Amino acid sequence: MSSRASRIVSFCCVLFFVPLFSGGLQRDEPKDEKPEKPAFGSLQKSLLVPGWGQLAEKRYFEAAIFFGAEIFCLSRIFSYNHKADTYYDSYKKSDNMEDAVKYRGLTEKNDAKRNQYMLAALGVWAVNLADIYVIVRGKQSKRNGLRFWLDYGQEPKIRLVFSYRF
Repeated sequence: MSSRASRIVSFCCVLFFVPLFSGGLQRDEPKDEKPEKPAFGSLQKSLLVPGWGQLAEKRYFEAAIFFGAEIFCLSRIFSYNHKADTYYDSYKKSDNMEDAVKYRGLTEKNDAKRNQYMLAALGVWAVNLADIYVIVRGKQSKRNGLRFWLDYGQEPKIRLVFSYRF
């Protein structure tokens, strides 16, 4: 690369990276604007990892239950899969009919248990999503609907305020 091309590349890198690290291109946001919603909501978090959405909603017991149940199911899936693979290798290496039948039966038994735990993991994940959906939906419905409260103004007045949002 010529020295002119290297200077142009260096200049472009400086133009790109300096504002990123110095914050020079960031604009100041007014303080009275509402903060933006997070990129991942509780529902999306629970979609990825069961219990993460409940944790974000500060429902620690539910988060522990869903996460623990999913981890338990996944550990059993890997355990039974490993056992089935081991028995299948023994089945392939067996030199008599009796051992072949025995190892093939053990392989199928462990495969069946693995599949049951896969179904259980799917069930935990589905119940987790239903739970977080109800939680998120409940929070949204609290914002909407009929509300009333006491309002204390600057004057020595107290007023009852009714509000309906839809």
